Amino acid sequence: MRILFTRFPYESAKGGAELQTTWLASGLMKRGHGVSFLGSCHPLSSMLKEVGAETHHAWIGLPPVTLWLAVSFLWRKKTMQQKLIAAVQALPHKPDIIVMMSLTEKILLIEWATENGMKVFWIEHDRIGRWLTKNPWLGALKRASKKSVTICVSELSRRMYIDLGFDAGRVLAIQNGIPLPADHHRTTASESHSMRVGVIARLSPEKGIDVLLRSILDLPEIDLTIVGVGKEEGYLRSLMFEDAQRIGIERVKLVSHMADLTKFYQSLDVFVLPSSDHDPFGLVAAEAMAHGVATVMTDACGIAEYIENGKDALVAHAGSAESMEAVLRTLLDPAVRKKFAEEGKLTARMCFSADAMVDAYERAFK
Repeated sequence: MRILFTRFPYESAKGGAELQTTWLASGLMKRGHGVSFLGSCHPLSSMLKEVGAETHHAWIGLPPVTLWLAVSFLWRKKTMQQKLIAAVQALPHKPDIIVMMSLTEKILLIEWATENGMKVFWIEHDRIGRWLTKNPWLGALKRASKKSVTICVSELSRRMYIDLGFDAGRVLAIQNGIPLPADHHRTTASESHSMRVGVIARLSPEKGIDVLLRSILDLPEIDLTIVGVGKEEGYLRSLMFEDAQRIGIERVKLVSHMADLTKFYQSLDVFVLPSSDHDPFGLVAAEAMAHGVATVMTDACGIAEYIENGKDALVAHAGSAESMEAVLRTLLDPAVRKKFAEEGKLTARMCFSADAMVDAYERAFK
């Protein structure tokens, strides 16, 4: 099959959607499928090019995801549609399948693509928020969805799209998969009395970092490292400063980047994904589990539906510092951490491999 991925985002960054798409594309190419990319997402284009996919840049305009962009879409959409169709027609090979990842082409390209014999799939990576639920173009999107198959990255997201009015028979859930790390033995217990906790997340309100910081106020045993960038950095640093002033030591570090994530995971006793609002999946939680790190997530994370709370990971209530504190207290015992690390690793290797993800997409495409 010739498979074309398209993405024309409002903002471009290297995140979970870009990683998952790259791993999916790489797996499909290894199985003999032709994969290409068309869009304006530079990070994704670069990542796909590195794994051998054919990439084509096109700029068609910004998607209708803010009030002004949604209003101006009324007179922009005809020109954008013409640019989209022309860009697809200019490709060296006609695709058998188009996998659409952003709002613009889902609304504007679907009818032309299906009329020209192409199968259309949508992958929904983004958090459902006001940008979608209050979007005046949601009705047009739902109508267009009747000519595609919508793939959500978790059952949680699938239910949310059905609740929005999407046809349940045309919405699938395929959980994200990761390239599994080399199997190695690691010791998770710290030699000191501290418990090393880590989080990797965008510094924005829905990621719940502020909730995590409140949850450790009365847990002096915890040393926390936060890896991420975002608009909440100033606010989070003020919370960190208040905590350091209160107990007299600085036990929280915030770094923008970690060059070697494998070493970071291996340095931890516990990994936390504290999302306080809809997090479609949570790739970093799957990665931590696969590396043999005891993992905590919230019930706002799609990945929480694929684990057994209290067996292979622990799940806290989203937005609740008290619930998160109780969960972290459970993990202060090194023997308990070891149990969750071992069980979580087994679950990750069975449920969250990139190969299993590619298998599921191949079945959907056929």
